[in-house]
Amino acid sequence: MSKKQATTRIIGGSLKGSKLPYKQNKSIRPTESRTKETLFNWLLDDLEGKTCLDLFAGTGSLGIEAISRGAKKVVFVEIQKKQAELLRANLKRLNIDHYSQVVNGNVFSIDFNNLPYEFDLLFIDPPFREKLIQKSLNFIKSKNILSPNALIYLECEKELDLKKITKGFNLLKQSKGGQTQYCLYET
Repeated sequence: MSKKQATTRIIGGSLKGSKLPYKQNKSIRPTESRTKETLFNWLLDDLEGKTCLDLFAGTGSLGIEAISRGAKKVVFVEIQKKQAELLRANLKRLNIDHYSQVVNGNVFSIDFNNLPYEFDLLFIDPPFREKLIQKSLNFIKSKNILSPNALIYLECEKELDLKKITKGFNLLKQSKGGQTQYCLYET
């Protein structure tokens, strides 16, 4: 008997209800619908015409949700080659590939000079318990790729103390659910 295909769903905007199939593995952990709903309620109309960066993209669920709600461009970074290929296929199937770019590679090896964008919204949702939040924030600070007053969404394990890690960022919203904490910051 074949296994049922794992999927996550777009919860709002023009692509509401669209399913994103993915191959389950320990590093792919799509953002839960309730968490996405909270995040996108926080953002409300702040997505229209924005350029977003989805680090550790996985299924691309956060970036695709942003496109569904009016973002003009999303750059997805995904290290796993097969997952990056599946993400490209999903973007094409949803007819939003012209709003996106998939970069297959390690986040910390990306040459952002080759990406002609200033990002208005950054999604950082790495695999849990791999100490990637602080490393990601330090990396982003060093690259000068964020627009003035850019927003940064962090999703990580509940036990991580974000106060020390996020000095210099203005906390706008935060919440917790299950084993996860998620926060929205402004630069």
